[in-house]
Amino acid sequence: MPTRAQIQRLLDLEPNDPFMLYAMATDHAKEKEHKEAVTFFEKTIEADADCCYAYFHMARSLEALNRIEEAKIVLDHGLEAAIHTKDSKGISEIKSYRTMLA
Repeated sequence: MPTRAQIQRLLDLEPNDPFMLYAMATDHAKEKEHKEAVTFFEKTIEADADCCYAYFHMARSLEALNRIEEAKIVLDHGLEAAIHTKDSKGISEIKSYRTMLA
């Protein structure tokens, strides 16, 4: 995986690249910088509303911030995205996580 500096350089060139926004979000989440991760997951979703995994991981960061109700809403939207794209793995993982938070 590229370094955060490398990701930032690519984002400077193309600020709405959903792949790089997602990479930055996951890098923040990996470092337990969940507030920043949520911001980048939101930007990822704005750039590509069908990226169901952005919803899933955004919900994980929200859960880490103890924002459980928001995480549930995000997962519901993520499930819609997964269904829209016919991503069976995404559907399964999001449903499972949503059930766990219920």
